[in-house]
Amino acid sequence: MRVVRLNTWDRLAELEASWNLLAADMPMRSWDWLATWWKHYGPRPAHVSEGEERGAGRGGSIGLFVLAVYDDGSEGRLVGIAPWVLRQSAVRGRVVRWLGDGEVCTDHNSILCAPHDARRVAARLGEALAEEFDDWDRMELSAVDAGDVAVSELAAVLAEQGCSARTCAGDACWVLELPPTWETYLAGVSKSHRKQLRQLERRVLQSSRCEWHTVENACDFEKAWPIVVDLHQRRRRGLGEAGCFASRAFHDYHHEVARRLLKRGFLRMSWLALDGSPIAAEYGLAGSGTTFAYQGGVDPDRLPEEPGRLSTILFLQRAIAEGHTRFDFLRGNEPYKLHWRAATKSMQSYRIVANRPMARLRGRALAVGDALSGLARQGVRRLTVEASPPPTNNTTAMRGSVVILPN
Repeated sequence: MRVVRLNTWDRLAELEASWNLLAADMPMRSWDWLATWWKHYGPRPAHVSEGEERGAGRGGSIGLFVLAVYDDGSEGRLVGIAPWVLRQSAVRGRVVRWLGDGEVCTDHNSILCAPHDARRVAARLGEALAEEFDDWDRMELSAVDAGDVAVSELAAVLAEQGCSARTCAGDACWVLELPPTWETYLAGVSKSHRKQLRQLERRVLQSSRCEWHTVENACDFEKAWPIVVDLHQRRRRGLGEAGCFASRAFHDYHHEVARRLLKRGFLRMSWLALDGSPIAAEYGLAGSGTTFAYQGGVDPDRLPEEPGRLSTILFLQRAIAEGHTRFDFLRGNEPYKLHWRAATKSMQSYRIVANRPMARLRGRALAVGDALSGLARQGVRRLTVEASPPPTNNTTAMRGSVVILPN
């Protein structure tokens, strides 16, 4: 197989149709999601001034590092894509990361290929990284599904080439397995939760006070978009946070990518009005069998009316009506996900250090720094736990753990 490195926008744009075929029905792996990310988070987009840092996030530079794998046949068919960027800084060196990295929080990252091609595509990429494209020091590949064949095979091949390859558990996604009907779902939750949901349906959702608006076309989108942004920002500011859309790059990226996904049938955006005023909004994605809950917002002045719960009921009902079998709340350990009976789906992060002297030296130095930072975090957590009262009223105390990876 032949591996070609793509490092310009024009080369990236040429792959749109083939890329989307390989991404199948995973919106966050699509050309729309990842290539649009490069437009907004690559080096100096048009709206960023000369003096403003962009791209590497913490300083340094960033470049495309997309590797396209072609079959050896006469047609030269595209069989795999490694959707990467190369970030370079004085401290971390030259680091390969996923397109979609950073504040966008892309989940379910992977090398794009058909399942039956996963091992041979990954093996060929490993060979190319060791022999042909060796201008990298480190790979930091996060938010990968546990058991992902292509990425685990890549790590194994690079380890055989003398690289240091480590994995650790990442933040889990929360996935709800959906039954065929809403009544079946209700039958599976606790008696008290079932009673609450049915009361909300009768008292609010089935009343004349309630209007639910779904985005079906470009006109709907332009009306819904400012509502999503406003409700999200107001809620986060009420909690003392800046809110995701305070970032101009984040706002502009999602305004463009959501419109692209709408055209392809991947967008699931809606907003709920109560007594004529928006109180909740959802920004989700959809594949052929899964709805992904990406972002949302509620009116902080109307929390007693449970806008978040009302909106989630409608969002889940829509997913079930569409015949989806999974509802993916994505990463984050927010308590409400467990409340809806979602279960964790394990995710992994891969850290691979190149088999070159300077890369190994820098890797060891970073490992020491990570270890010291981990010990400091453990100390802070221990003090916090010791200072906190024990859980009451059958509340379960959930504690995280720090995993330190040597290189």
